[in-house]
Amino acid sequence: MLGNVDDDSKDPNPVAAQLIRKHYKGVIIAAGGFKGDTAEAILQAGDADLVAFGRDFIANPDLPERLRKGLPLNPYDRPTFFGGTGTGYTDYPFHSADALAA
Repeated sequence: MLGNVDDDSKDPNPVAAQLIRKHYKGVIIAAGGFKGDTAEAILQAGDADLVAFGRDFIANPDLPERLRKGLPLNPYDRPTFFGGTGTGYTDYPFHSADALAA
């Protein structure tokens, strides 16, 4: 996934970060459709120094813990983002051991 587009045939690495790194040695923050494994890969490759998460952070208030432990992510519901209510923005659940048992 890259940004807003699902396309498994495309290179999952953000082209911009790779191109920028060749010319800029400062801090690069990559963003756009990363999952835990792809975020780790771009960091290990040295093409970015940090990775930003947007949609998955909205849907997973405990995203760092989920990524650290390899826990499943809540799916996000884009139509409810920033809709003027708490629905879809502040009502996503934290992960719990009980959720795995259900």
